[in-house]
Parts: sequence; C-alpha cells; structure tokens
Amino acid sequence: MSQDGIIHALKQRAKDVRTRTDYADRDCPELAPPAAPYAVAQAESVLGFPLHPLHRRVLMDVGNGGFGPGDGLIGLPGGRLDDNGRSIVELRYVLWSGPERAGLPEKVLALCDWGDSIWSCIDEETGAVLTLDESGLTETPWSFHAWLIDWLRGEQLFGQMLTFYERTITNPFTKQPMLVRTPAGAIGAPYKRVKFD
Repeated sequence: MSQDGIIHALKQRAKDVRTRTDYADRDCPELAPPAAPYAVAQAESVLGFPLHPLHRRVLMDVGNGGFGPGDGLIGLPGGRLDDNGRSIVELRYVLWSGPERAGLPEKVLALCDWGDSIWSCIDEETGAVLTLDESGLTETPWSFHAWLIDWLRGEQLFGQMLTFYERTITNPFTKQPMLVRTPAGAIGAPYKRVKFD
C-alpha cells in the first residue's frame, strides 16, 4: 500500500469512533486536528532531529494523535496527549528513565501506549517500530509503514509483539475458571539501529 493509500485508510478508520483505536470499546480518545507545519517544526527544533517522513505526514494529514494502534497515536504538543497529559516530546525524556538511563535513545519517540507499561516507539531516523517494556527497547519486524498497514488490515499487533504466559484463575464474580493471559516479555532482539527502506 502506498503512503497515499495509508493516509486515506487512516482517515476513514479514524472517522469512526468504534474503529479509531484498538481500545475504542473502552474510552476512545478524541481525534486531534492535523498538526500545523509550525507545530511540527517547533517540535523538531526542541527534539533536535526531524520526524520520520511518514510519521510527520500522518500527524499533519490525518490528525495530531488520537487514532491508531493501542490507545491511539500520541501527538505533538497541542495534539492528543497520553493519559498523563504528555506529548511525544515530553515522553521522550520520561520513558525508560532511571538512575542508569536518561529517557529514550536519541531519535526514538513513543508512538502509542498499550497499557501495563508497554509502549510502541519509532526510531525517527530509520522508521523501525520498537517495543518498550520494563526490560528495555526491543526490535520488532515492522517498519512504521508496515506497522500501519498491518493495523489497518486488522492484525492484532499486541499479540505479535509479546510472549504471554497463561494461567487459569477463578473468576471472582462468577466463581467459574477463566484463562488469563499476562505479558511475559517482548519478542525480538535488543534494540540496535536498523535502517528500513
């Protein structure tokens, strides 16, 4: 699918509140208006690097967040923010931080939140989509282009990003056994910069 085809399909899916995100059945975010060129330029200036061309185009042509995989793409300042009120610019510095880490590696930004401290991120230089969890950044098989296409086709990306362990518990309401799947870790090798075409 071409970039134009992706943009068109994203616009169509984002119009419908029931299909806007993977979690639309919970609390679907508002679709933010497209990012203005000056907002993109200002964010890139603060970050110190340009957005990946397709990421920039999605934010400027479809909306500045609020649609897409997981809880929806997180926008630039002035767009759809994460549940804690942070844009991708702010998340750059707070995700995966701690005594030995100072935020995400250079040119890596959050794309969306899956819950349970699991995020999809993008290497803005290469276009690679990464999984961020408590163990760090892990490579996925997707470029941003392929990731969007798979989501538009209805692929269950979350189930392809992680391994799960399953256990049976007693449902506290029905007292019947139920199967629970818990993320056990990201699938893939530790992150290193790999360029996609």
